[in-house]
Amino acid sequence: MATAAINFKQCFICKKDKSNIYPCEGCSKTFCLTDLPKHHQEHVLELEKIVTDCDTFQQSISEQQQDLNHCPLVKQVNKWERDSITKIKQTAEDCRQKLIKPTDDNIAEIKKKLNQFITDLRKKRDDDDFHEIHLKELRMLLEELKKELEQPLNVS
Repeated sequence: MATAAINFKQCFICKKDKSNIYPCEGCSKTFCLTDLPKHHQEHVLELEKIVTDCDTFQQSISEQQQDLNHCPLVKQVNKWERDSITKIKQTAEDCRQKLIKPTDDNIAEIKKKLNQFITDLRKKRDDDDFHEIHLKELRMLLEELKKELEQPLNVS
């Protein structure tokens, strides 16, 4: 009686030569009937890790969707807004300060001229020494002082 040649192959896990060996198409390794379920269990565990990671990621997306103000880009826009407002307020304050001093100086100068005008006006009235030309000049000087006050300053 002729015996058929039995083909033995080595199991990747137990390293034993066995006749009942099954190849794994995924990793191209061979496993005996005892170790094949162990190899499959490794796949099951890895799949469960992927499912858990997927669930965690899905939860993270839901949380971000519920509170978009905590999104990094929205936070960046909010910071940019605050910084811009601060810069604008500072620039406005700087401009105010640049306007206040010259305006204050201008008003002081107009007041000085007005006080001199009032002194001259009272003197003319007290001395009763004026005529139409003086009245025109006084009216014109008063109007010029008013225009000076109303005229915007050229501030650079």
